[in-house]
Amino acid sequence: MKRNELFGAARAARDRLPYRAIALLIPVLVVIVHIAVMAFTLPRQDFTAMLGLMVAYMLPPAGKETVIPVGIALGIPWWYMALSVVMIDVETGLFMALNFDVAYRLPIIGSLLSDLTKKTQAFLDDHGWLAGLWFFAIVLMVMVPVLGSGGIRGSVAGKLLGMSTLLTFLAIFAGALIGCFGIALGSEVILAHLCKTWILPADIAGLVCSGI
Repeated sequence: MKRNELFGAARAARDRLPYRAIALLIPVLVVIVHIAVMAFTLPRQDFTAMLGLMVAYMLPPAGKETVIPVGIALGIPWWYMALSVVMIDVETGLFMALNFDVAYRLPIIGSLLSDLTKKTQAFLDDHGWLAGLWFFAIVLMVMVPVLGSGGIRGSVAGKLLGMSTLLTFLAIFAGALIGCFGIALGSEVILAHLCKTWILPADIAGLVCSGI
């Protein structure tokens, strides 16, 4: 079979798949790859800790300003911790961007999203200048430490502002990169300073400073 025929067959097969199946499958595949990479690149103890931190980040009240310093204190490299949280924002933002309508019909999650939508709308109403920034408004909302996953909150804000799916996703990605790496690098510097100056109690320093 010729190359063009192969591509044509692949496109035809893709077009026959329902949109919803693809929209649900893509975020799941990204999560599977993310977890597989962590499993191969982290020691078992750190991998288990990272899974716990990922779940904590998804469920408020924990946010990136909490899980990133905790992960670094547990010995996970600052850049690895930052990338992992970025990926969570990417994964949740991708799922919400592609399946916004479905998410609201899920039990429990739907009511939580409805509540988050009301809070996000109130936030935008109270900060009217954000609406005029469009793309950068989402970047700021994801970048600034606020409880819970920035990907979900950014997707909701993008819909409320009438942004396209692609622009919303790009804004979430940019905000996650800036926010996560900023917090991670700052946490690394602060923890290193605390360990060098022996400010931390001996028992805590023994746990935290061994990996710094």
